[in-house]
Amino acid sequence: MGKKQVKVKYCLLGYGYASLIAYHKLLKNNDHDDILILRDERVDPIFTIDHDGVSFSPLPIFPVQESELYQSDLFEGVPEQNPITVSFSDLANFDPDLQAVKKGSLADFMIEKQGVDRNLCLGLKQWGPTMLHRSFSQVQSKINRHYISNKGNTRVGYINGKSLFKYAVEHLRPEVLNFSDLQRIDVEQREVHTDGHTVAYEHLISTIPLHHLLGHCGLPQDHDHESAAAYFKFFTYTEGFEENKIIYDCDLNSEILRLFSVSDSLLMAQIRGDVYGQTTTEKIQARVQELIPEIKDLQFARELFSPMGYPLELVEAPQSVQSLETLKAHGVIPFGRFGNWEYSDLHELDWTSII
Repeated sequence: MGKKQVKVKYCLLGYGYASLIAYHKLLKNNDHDDILILRDERVDPIFTIDHDGVSFSPLPIFPVQESELYQSDLFEGVPEQNPITVSFSDLANFDPDLQAVKKGSLADFMIEKQGVDRNLCLGLKQWGPTMLHRSFSQVQSKINRHYISNKGNTRVGYINGKSLFKYAVEHLRPEVLNFSDLQRIDVEQREVHTDGHTVAYEHLISTIPLHHLLGHCGLPQDHDHESAAAYFKFFTYTEGFEENKIIYDCDLNSEILRLFSVSDSLLMAQIRGDVYGQTTTEKIQARVQELIPEIKDLQFARELFSPMGYPLELVEAPQSVQSLETLKAHGVIPFGRFGNWEYSDLHELDWTSII
């Protein structure tokens, strides 16, 4: 039996917040029939997970109050919420070897911009000792945009355990076509070939990881696509930690990066990605209790590990740069944190580039 033929103006490859918001943006100048989302049915988007009948957003994805995206009609009808409250534990066990810091490294950048302080401690915990000699250019760019620039960066918290982005996109009803095998993308013919369909498009907006996209397109690539993992453990409790609070753990010996109260009875502990499979829940739970002595009836709920969490290096290698030009010339737009391989948040994306 032959494949079904589909023709569409805009094809969105990947099913996540970036694709759904792109769909919403495209609807301003297009009809529903003009836009199709291609979704890999083998991959579940991590919008929410369930524990004991409670549905919550497991990833710390927050709108920024001052951003154009948060002020847009995407959030019309979404309940308002207060900003997140942020605090830091005492700096402890922090005595970095400054002689090991290489010029141009992430550590060198942070020391020059922010000094030897708790930010450097948190950086060493998240990115590891290799930040003393590697540039991690994506992280440098992120720090410049978020923590050094004068732009507003007020994060808006969850409601009933869910990110406001979840509320913003749940009313959308896009046309979605599932596939189980993405076979190839013919950029010359502007076609996506899956196990069941051939989708002809005018414009392809891809939010799948850039190195995967280039592979499906048969284009050369030589950029560094290493990423840092994201690792979380979730705990329930009865009292002692109000919702929408973040505590950054500034003890270099602790494996916890930060705590976030998803609700008044559920918290997320973000843990160093490199200790996945090595640390124990008991150790993490004991540290949570130290950071929040007043918390009551703390119980482990579940964990979540994402091996691809944070792109580390900018796409600057010549073959990949040339391949990006080829994509652009043939109506293909890599988009989003992984699609564009850029350590960015949703409010930072250039949404005008897809319209």
